[in-house]
Amino acid sequence: MLDKLGCQVLFDFADILEAVEFVREKGFRCIEINQTNPAFFPEKYSPGQRKKLKDSNFPILFHAPESLSLFNLHKNVLNEILARIYEVIDFAGEIGAKGVTLHLGAAFTISIDGKAVPIQDILTCEYKNTLEYALKQLIEYAKGKVKLCIENTVSFRYDISQQLLKELLSENLWLTWDIGHTNRVGNKAIDEKFFKEFIDKVNTVHIHDNNGIEDEHKVPGTGILDFERYFKILKPVKPYLILEVRPINKALEALEYIIPILKKV
Repeated sequence: MLDKLGCQVLFDFADILEAVEFVREKGFRCIEINQTNPAFFPEKYSPGQRKKLKDSNFPILFHAPESLSLFNLHKNVLNEILARIYEVIDFAGEIGAKGVTLHLGAAFTISIDGKAVPIQDILTCEYKNTLEYALKQLIEYAKGKVKLCIENTVSFRYDISQQLLKELLSENLWLTWDIGHTNRVGNKAIDEKFFKEFIDKVNTVHIHDNNGIEDEHKVPGTGILDFERYFKILKPVKPYLILEVRPINKALEALEYIIPILKKV
């Protein structure tokens, strides 16, 4: 899996081309661009720059902007969110990107008799229908362009999300397994059961460490995560392995730690 080991870039670089050249020179084998940063927005890249990225002969993956949520009951607002994700998909398709990672977003809680209750537990049908609509639109739009990959953030574990993902995982819907997120208390059982069942749909893996409680995104080896165990689970499907630690000098530290483990697996 060493030939698919890369890092995510959210900042540190003025543009994607600069980032690609840097990580290539440092020995990474692929890169994930987090488009939460305006410097990486699709409209910033001309046809000429897109051609350079396509011709770079270096595997590029995208992470859609993290501020976009599919849990929105306002149809006109949701359609604008989808339109923005379509632009990311188009950009990815033009340069031959190997995947686009997407967070489902999140709903919110309301107070009922002194208790915080998730809104999707009250308006279950409404939120399920909205999420189903959004995912089906995205699946259809990404067809023939790029692999659309859903990441295991908080809303991934909502009952309605788990149900819909199991129904919709197909040739056009894939997964990004963030093993750092799985390592947090309360996540492991749900995540591992799901990803082991759909291991052949894992296109991308996010790698970072933590104390088992907080989402710290620390350099591997500075927390409690058992990386060798997860790499053995993932070896048969050979996904892209993305070191999601920041800033870039921390990703270089992570690279040195992870390579010997991958060589053992």
